[in-house]
Amino acid sequence: MAESDRHPLRTTRPRSLLLACLALGGVASCTPRPDLTLQPVLRLVEHLEDPLAATPSRCSIADESRPALGCATRYGVLSRTIPFPEATLLEVRAPLPSEFEGKPILLRAAFQSRELEGWTEIPPIVIEKAGAAADLVLPLPASLERADQLRIRVTGQLVPEGTRTHRTRSLTVPRAASLRVGLALDPSAVDAGAGAALFRIVASGDFGRREILRETVAPGSQRPRWIDRRVDLTPLAGRAAHFEFQVGPVSEAATAWTHAVWGNPQILEPRPRAGQPNLVLVSLDTLRGDFVGARYEGRPLTPRLDARAREGASFRQALAPYPSTSASHTTLLTSTYPAQHKVLHAKYLLPASPPTLAEILAGHAFETAAFTENAMLTAESGFDRGFDDYFENRGLSMWDARGDVERTLDRGLAWIRRHRDTKFFLFLHTYQVHSPYQPPPKHDVFRSTPGPGEKPRFTRARDLYAGEVVYTDGILRRLFDTLERLGLDDDTIVVVTADHGDEFGEHGRIGHSRTVYDEVLRVPLIFWGPGRIPAGRVVDDQVSLVDIAPTLLELLELPAVDTLQGESLVPSLLRGAPVADPVRFAEGPALDHPDGRLFSARTSRYKWIGREHSVDPVEIYALETDPREQNDLSDDPELRARGRALLRRYRELDTAVPVDPRERPVDELTRDKLRALGYTD
Repeated sequence: MAESDRHPLRTTRPRSLLLACLALGGVASCTPRPDLTLQPVLRLVEHLEDPLAATPSRCSIADESRPALGCATRYGVLSRTIPFPEATLLEVRAPLPSEFEGKPILLRAAFQSRELEGWTEIPPIVIEKAGAAADLVLPLPASLERADQLRIRVTGQLVPEGTRTHRTRSLTVPRAASLRVGLALDPSAVDAGAGAALFRIVASGDFGRREILRETVAPGSQRPRWIDRRVDLTPLAGRAAHFEFQVGPVSEAATAWTHAVWGNPQILEPRPRAGQPNLVLVSLDTLRGDFVGARYEGRPLTPRLDARAREGASFRQALAPYPSTSASHTTLLTSTYPAQHKVLHAKYLLPASPPTLAEILAGHAFETAAFTENAMLTAESGFDRGFDDYFENRGLSMWDARGDVERTLDRGLAWIRRHRDTKFFLFLHTYQVHSPYQPPPKHDVFRSTPGPGEKPRFTRARDLYAGEVVYTDGILRRLFDTLERLGLDDDTIVVVTADHGDEFGEHGRIGHSRTVYDEVLRVPLIFWGPGRIPAGRVVDDQVSLVDIAPTLLELLELPAVDTLQGESLVPSLLRGAPVADPVRFAEGPALDHPDGRLFSARTSRYKWIGREHSVDPVEIYALETDPREQNDLSDDPELRARGRALLRRYRELDTAVPVDPRERPVDELTRDKLRALGYTD
């Protein structure tokens, strides 16, 4: 263990804050201030003289997306399916975008022979002067399995020429400030033989011009990654300055070229925490609410989470707004129902409005980061909006829905250690308890006997799922232990929840994304924060993921935004007051049903399930006497009339946004995966 990990921050302040303190007023003013944190007060991508120069404004290097300067704009050049050729060389003519004409370009070709396999890429091709089309001779990879058809995909990007400069507007440098930035080489350019890059930052103002960073980054044996650097700006404190970010080839040879990018340049200033704690939001994908705080075959499933719930607060009737990942997480991060945001599948883009929780917190000087897995919360769909760092564990196969909670959590904890002297928001998401249920052997300990009329495959799936829950609960201990060891527990709120649950035959199905019964909608919701969240608080009123963002904003003493559709739960959380609105809504897919999508309205006593194009509810359940939702009461005229009025409220949300959601470009492989996992109709 590193020396810095053994001493809590409340007694030993980080060296960076000590230096900041000295710069602010000398030794006499350096009485320890536990609330002093580094905060990103200026994100320089947002302060360019030419804002269009930053388009596109995010780059993904080594699975980590950041706001950046110098990102490549990638164009789709060719997408074609042909009979599998006999020859090993394939000649194709690819029309090129008009933006390429007369310029050096880089093309990447990939092949796919079977739908359930990934794309196989070949080395990129550099064309020194592009025309209206490119005649390509593409070698078929020897590893490509022969099939009836072959899919071909070619993408392209411009090759940068010479040195490129991004210049900010004139900015006043705060006292004791530092500039943090990432350096990286474009991976496609490295594969195409690009050379080393020279990175320079120059500050200019009434003090003249000063070079404050110069570094050469050369292609190495490893794949490109973000290289983080911090520059002390104390000599410029209080002065107005332009910052120029320059990058170009090291060699002056005519054939030398490179493509390098700047990652998330920002100016940090030590400021009082002002009562605002750090925030860690954990989403355990597919974790049912009734599998937390419960026993299974006589064994507790979540003893670590149960202990944290006893130290904090738990909501026993928390509901997801949709039974699948993308839609439910969009609600979690925006506090809008699916009828409003319409991101029902991973193929859709997050709408430009409403703002995400990360965007709101970034606007209040929080460092923001996310660590997630696989393809449902992709940066390409917009889930990276507002995050300074957005990491996707793409090491998992696209066809492998298993989670990797240890790797994901360890990366998130490493980020906390690097940013422990800042005010931060961290989002952690894992698919660990998602199917296929494959707990480590020592956690595969349950062997239940099928119940009356229950199919053995449902029982075995539930047993394996329970093993995954026990395993994940044990790994989460690392998060709380790390916060305590670093002395951040008093300055951090942790929220643990899930996006939906899973069915195990309760209504004849297994999995999720098909119904709106409680087995897929009830999720855990635990708030933990010593000294900030009352210990032992248990709330039985029903709430929803739509309520989490407004609750967090109030806990952080930040103003709410107009787009929030949820209710702040702070009165219940802190004072035990009842939840104001007793109704929560949910939605499910149409699955080619002529009456359209499923809609659900739920109170603590009843649930009404309706259809998009049907006025009356089609199912009604009395939850107090029938919690498993087996006895349909839809023949009751009084209940039907009440449900009709409640479901109308949700339909009004749906019709308030009549536009169709924007689809992001999704290749056929991704579409196949979404269908296989049940995420599309």
